[in-house]
Amino acid sequence: MTNKIEKVIKNCLECKQEYEAHIGDALGIKIEFGGGYCPTCRQKKLDEEERIEFEARQKETASKRENWRGECGIPLRFRESRVDKFDTKVDKSIVNMWHECGEYINQFSFSKPQGVKSLVMYSQGIWGVGKTYLACAISNGILDKWDNETGLCPVCFVSEPQLFLRVRSTYNRRGNDDRNHQETEEEIYRHLTRVPLLILDDVGKEEVSDPRFVQRVLFAVIDGRYQNMLPMVITANLNPDELDLHLGGNRGNSASMDRLTEMTGNIFWELRGQSYRDMSKRNG
Repeated sequence: MTNKIEKVIKNCLECKQEYEAHIGDALGIKIEFGGGYCPTCRQKKLDEEERIEFEARQKETASKRENWRGECGIPLRFRESRVDKFDTKVDKSIVNMWHECGEYINQFSFSKPQGVKSLVMYSQGIWGVGKTYLACAISNGILDKWDNETGLCPVCFVSEPQLFLRVRSTYNRRGNDDRNHQETEEEIYRHLTRVPLLILDDVGKEEVSDPRFVQRVLFAVIDGRYQNMLPMVITANLNPDELDLHLGGNRGNSASMDRLTEMTGNIFWELRGQSYRDMSKRNG
């Protein structure tokens, strides 16, 4: 505990100018407040330390972003996709979706993702209109926006075929040997239903031999996120009626679609127009 404060004139260690130093006596030990620097130089040193610390945090954040960009599932082809780079000289429906994706990124909350709605983009029987690009642009935009609010990657990108392969691969687990750990089906669902934002791409793109498997897996994911009040972004080549059939089959089971409808506010975005890939071939 400091008993008294002594004021003395000293020369600053940095600028060498005289200043009034305050020296305290704590249990017989002399302590100089300010470390031998005048108020101006001391503030400069504090500002410099803050700048260095800020730049170190920014560098760490940027490094995490780039690591996550590779780990969260965004395809290499779309690692540079951004909403502001999207070609909007196309069908009006795509321009509207482009605006919606930009707003989605701006409004996404890392502290409370439970308040964010879900998005479904579909183009019935048309491929290459930009759904995957926009979904990846949302993923990249959210990662660009992330500023160390949470310690976990805020987004996961997976296509429906990839999801089915991951789940099926768990059926080949051998025994309980943890030396070469292979994820379980339960671990897959736990991750996909808890990550702040899940992007599920290419829903219904491929025909499947076991629709009951498809419906069971998709219900586990959709229901898990519904129960956790977490958003999804889905791209599909099916209109809402076809998507309902894909999710629930012809047995009238609309549980997944009912949840998805509520999560999106009953808004499904249709994208029309020509395939970018077809236009590129013609222009080439």
